[in-house]
Amino acid sequence: MLRNFRKAFQGNQTPTAILMGLTLVGMVAYLAPSGKPEAADNVVARVYGREILKGDWDLNTLYIQRGMGEKARTEEGLAYAQSTALRMLIDKAIKEEQADRHHVVVTDQEVREDLLFTLNRFEIFKNPDGTLRPFAEIEHILQANHTSIKESEKQSKERLTQQKLNTQVACGMPVDEAWISMENRARNEKISIEAVSLAPDPATAKDPGDAVLGSYLKTSGPRFQQGPRRVIQFVSVDMASFGNTLNPDETALKAAYESKKAEYSELKASHILLKAKTDEEFTVATAKAEKLREELVKGADFSKKAEALSEDPSAKSNKGDLGWFKSGQMVKPFEDAANALKEGEFSAPVRTNFGVHIIRLDGRRTKSFEDVKESLRSGLAQERFSIRAKEKLAQLRKRTGDRGDLNAAARALDLQVKTSKPMLNDSSAQIEGIAFAGMMVSEVFKLKVGDISKVQNVGSTFVVFKVLSELPSAVPALKEIRVKVLDSWKTMEAKRLLLERATAQLKGGDLKALGDVKAISDTTVKTYPEAASISIRKELLATAVGQVSAPVWGNDGKLWIGKISARTPAPELNFTQRRALQEELQKQLVSKQLDFEALFLETEGKLRPGFSSLWGRIGGIWINPRIGPSEQGDLGE
Repeated sequence: MLRNFRKAFQGNQTPTAILMGLTLVGMVAYLAPSGKPEAADNVVARVYGREILKGDWDLNTLYIQRGMGEKARTEEGLAYAQSTALRMLIDKAIKEEQADRHHVVVTDQEVREDLLFTLNRFEIFKNPDGTLRPFAEIEHILQANHTSIKESEKQSKERLTQQKLNTQVACGMPVDEAWISMENRARNEKISIEAVSLAPDPATAKDPGDAVLGSYLKTSGPRFQQGPRRVIQFVSVDMASFGNTLNPDETALKAAYESKKAEYSELKASHILLKAKTDEEFTVATAKAEKLREELVKGADFSKKAEALSEDPSAKSNKGDLGWFKSGQMVKPFEDAANALKEGEFSAPVRTNFGVHIIRLDGRRTKSFEDVKESLRSGLAQERFSIRAKEKLAQLRKRTGDRGDLNAAARALDLQVKTSKPMLNDSSAQIEGIAFAGMMVSEVFKLKVGDISKVQNVGSTFVVFKVLSELPSAVPALKEIRVKVLDSWKTMEAKRLLLERATAQLKGGDLKALGDVKAISDTTVKTYPEAASISIRKELLATAVGQVSAPVWGNDGKLWIGKISARTPAPELNFTQRRALQEELQKQLVSKQLDFEALFLETEGKLRPGFSSLWGRIGGIWINPRIGPSEQGDLGE
């Protein structure tokens, strides 16, 4: 509802808009915060008034986990899936905001027509006479595949909205006749060319001293400006902190082996698959499977039956043999059925998402205690370290509260406090004593100055930190970034020297005086590799036959000079070709324009993250802090 109020003020103040404005003012008292703002637990984020609910977030997380395999079962895998799911939902909400700002409207009738068109493309949704099945039957089929008509309509609307947005923005993209002509030349004009590429060598430039570098830094300041930097106090705990106290004895190792014995067991099985999706297909497949099992029990050759009847794509090559597999590698109904068999036995028909299976158990094996002893020792030590480190730092966190004295609390617990150097909000940031410190940088910049973090798991270390201070955006002093400034100066100086030398050597018009000349015949500008650089592309189109181009710098940082030896003009475009090329160029512009708009909306929205402020509710991007950094993860900011 709040987004509708915002839309009312995007044009002139009509009487309706004024009335809505008065109503909106009357809501301020209701929406204004009274004390610390609290968010509904089911709201994960709000993007320009659009709520991302926990149910949608959990569902997207599940979809991503399904594609991650074993990695999804780890804490890191879950955090990655959650952050990726949230990132996708935020991107989707930003696209909706883009469409609103461009006044894109998709009607229910358009959605219905698009849905019908989509359904008619699939035979599964049709009657034998080619007409569409009743919607109740279609809904049943879709639900069996974990979707619904409502979800399909939603996807249709999203697709149509994006299409309309692209078309609408494209219409406003200026692609004139000169551009079309130049693009036609670049694609279809044939040229023969000789060229030289020269790489500058920074090693040829010597250190000029602080006076020159200081002057260079002063004139090139924006190049070296750094964003806000933060300094933290931190307490870190690693495995070495506990010495030998983490090592498990033989009794603990054997107990762990017995408790995890199922993880070390493997099954070897073969199967015959009869595919099915609908209830009708499952009924037919189950009947066939029961008959097939009877034949196998009576002695039919399993390999031949699998090769002839199995609808598993690999059956022709492996004759149904699945090899050895561990717990969790197969879908649960399949694994449970296989586990219940004795070697050589055939299962009753087993239903899974893939269809109906007949399974034959071919073998069992379990790794011995000695085989896994060392991995158990390492795993148990890691588990003990994780528990003790979290407990130790939890005590520290309890003593400090959210904004207490980290030094005093650490001394009481015999822990050491360290202070970091100023760091940027960059995943490549380094903190002495913490490997993979970049994993915690986003959290460092998420908290306010003075805040103390929750217990952080950073690689093989556990950390609690306090945001000590923030340095504003500025160009650092030369002594802080001298190496970086010197590298930049050497690169610029090497390029200047190279350009001077090349210009002098070119006075005779002979490319060979510069270095190795590479010749290419009958190519186009579009397919010439170096033409990926816009400056080189322009020179190729502008240089006359027999002339040497001006020296230009390519995308690879090399100095390029070319000479056109022949040129065959591009054929003239007819109306249809010109129109198609114009539309293609517009599409390229649209993609860049919409990407820029989305980036702007995200940047703008993050400046208004308040949950309780009125503008923050309808015109900002807010993420629920209750999710916590371990769940929310890094949103790729």
